[in-house]
Amino acid sequence: MPETTGQDAAARIARPQIVSARLTASAAVLAILIGLIWGTNPTALKLALLSLPPMGAVGARFAIASVGVWVWCRATGVQVRPQRGEALWLVAAAAFFIVQISTFTLGVYWGTAGHSVVLLHTYPFFVVVMAHFLIPGDRATPGRVAGVIAAFVGVVALFVGEWGTWEGTQLRGDLIQLFSAFLLGAQVVFLKHAVSRIEPSRLVLWEMAIGAAAFFAYSLVFENLAAARPEFISVAAVIYQGIMIGALCFTVWTWLLRRYAASLISIFGFISPLVGIFVSALVLGEPVTLGLMVAAALVAAGIIVANLW
Repeated sequence: MPETTGQDAAARIARPQIVSARLTASAAVLAILIGLIWGTNPTALKLALLSLPPMGAVGARFAIASVGVWVWCRATGVQVRPQRGEALWLVAAAAFFIVQISTFTLGVYWGTAGHSVVLLHTYPFFVVVMAHFLIPGDRATPGRVAGVIAAFVGVVALFVGEWGTWEGTQLRGDLIQLFSAFLLGAQVVFLKHAVSRIEPSRLVLWEMAIGAAAFFAYSLVFENLAAARPEFISVAAVIYQGIMIGALCFTVWTWLLRRYAASLISIFGFISPLVGIFVSALVLGEPVTLGLMVAAALVAAGIIVANLW
């Protein structure tokens, strides 16, 4: 066996390995639970926006989430302070986070919760395509390709079925939500590289903390956040988003992303539209149209095909 030199060892340390282990049953259960909770996010955001400005609501949500992730880091012994060589990665992660969350929020604000949850969760389509070229070992299989094609057809069905029925800013909201899905796909691929260099909890903490500060600053200057008079339902929705979706979902999902293939983990996000449509109809009274039902069915089919083929 050839002798390993110190230079070879240093080279391996300098080039972190991107791990994509085989998905276990427990990891799949976690991914499903995260998908279920994430499906409630657009409805919760709609409730928050009843009496809070968009970016102010998001800032409050991630301020709460940052505290939750900080407590998790302290409890598990994770170093909070950025380590050497992490600063640029953390800033880039925060930039991705801010732009993607901003477009998602505006998509919900201008559109509907039901449409938003279906359109946003087409992001696995973009993940599978980009991961094939940008993540070593995460190649597109026939099953994954078929699954994301089904989801893409679902989006087409949604737009065809709803054509001519949009009111006010709904079309604008749908289009920006689709763009947000593309950004989320790119963010997933970036994070797959980032979590091979940075402990996931520390990464989540800093992107949320920087994001919360940016959202608050924008809202104070441009949305007159200081004059807002939030109602109880909006406050409750923000707290729910901060704890369940911000702290819990983001931390667990980033942990899963570090260990398993990005394209495979992302496929479980197809569960969220089914939950989102049901919750938005139940809580907000949004209509469940034929186009929306067909889109959700195709997205659900994408999950089955991608995981069984």
